[in-house]
Amino acid sequence: MKKDMLAGIPTDEAPFLMRQVEEYRRADLHGYTVVNNTPLTMSAIVKMMPFIKNGFKLKTSTPSFLARDPAAIKLVQEMGYEFDLKKERLDGADILLDCCAELSPVSSAKAIAELTRTGVEIYRRQGCRKPVLSVDDSRVKALETYYGTGDGFIRAFKEFISPDVARMRFLIFGFGKVGKGIVRGLEEHSATCTVVDEREQAFRSPVGKGAKRVLASEIRTISGLLKEHDAIVTCTGKNHFLSDTPWADEIAGSRIRLVNMGAEDEFGPRFGEDAVQAGRMPLNHRLKRPTLLKYLDPVFYAHNSVVALYHDKRLAPGLQPLPKEIDDRLVEEWHSIWGMDISQFVSACPA
Repeated sequence: MKKDMLAGIPTDEAPFLMRQVEEYRRADLHGYTVVNNTPLTMSAIVKMMPFIKNGFKLKTSTPSFLARDPAAIKLVQEMGYEFDLKKERLDGADILLDCCAELSPVSSAKAIAELTRTGVEIYRRQGCRKPVLSVDDSRVKALETYYGTGDGFIRAFKEFISPDVARMRFLIFGFGKVGKGIVRGLEEHSATCTVVDEREQAFRSPVGKGAKRVLASEIRTISGLLKEHDAIVTCTGKNHFLSDTPWADEIAGSRIRLVNMGAEDEFGPRFGEDAVQAGRMPLNHRLKRPTLLKYLDPVFYAHNSVVALYHDKRLAPGLQPLPKEIDDRLVEEWHSIWGMDISQFVSACPA
């Protein structure tokens, strides 16, 4: 590998992955074939460094519905690694580092790590008996969604829609980890927010104290709110969510800006691709760096950790969360490294 191939990749934002490079020098791990299926950006190159630097047999793919960086694909191929969008051709791999369960057809897998709630639910429905590490069921994942996705949304909205976020009124569907992070970011920029969720307990969070909160069952109230907002943002985690609501036609016929921030198409067939920003992809994926590496670093570390956890026989058959001691250590250390206030995060995303 040429020395300058990795020039410009911000490894200083990834202390956990750089530590994992050293941890994965263990010779007993190098016999596994690993597939990495995450959005293929330069940050994903850093994610794969523990395998690249230590001579693992590595294959790469990327989720079919998300944008990918052509420069990152070219770099992967120049380093001699296989890149293939057809997931079924990746059979023969031992460890799957998956996103949205797109690697579920790979029957050779001995262990799987899944990043998203969508993917976790797919593996749950399939009744997978192999060890499946759910990174989504962890506090460390919330570092990405609560801080990182909110930051990415603000950067993308300013660049592609309007730099004047403070004067905008946002109607946000979904008040989970992603929704809370977006509201946190918008309120820091003095924007007006209304949040809609079907779960009353979601509104017990201290995040978004200035936001109006409306239950999804309040159909007439929500219909009236459509005329009072400049942008709709979806982050419910539900495919085709808005197409299945009573307000779908009213929204489709309005001039309100439509933004998806979910991992799937939350608008659905009643909305043309041109009607939704970024062609229904998460808006931040139009950016060169959709989520800054410092927010992804501990999550990527946790995702990669399935290799050692499986080899050391620390995983049981079926779905399971990241071991609590690893989860807690990563969260505490991340906050100490970056000096961010942990108090609101703990309340918003409890262990």
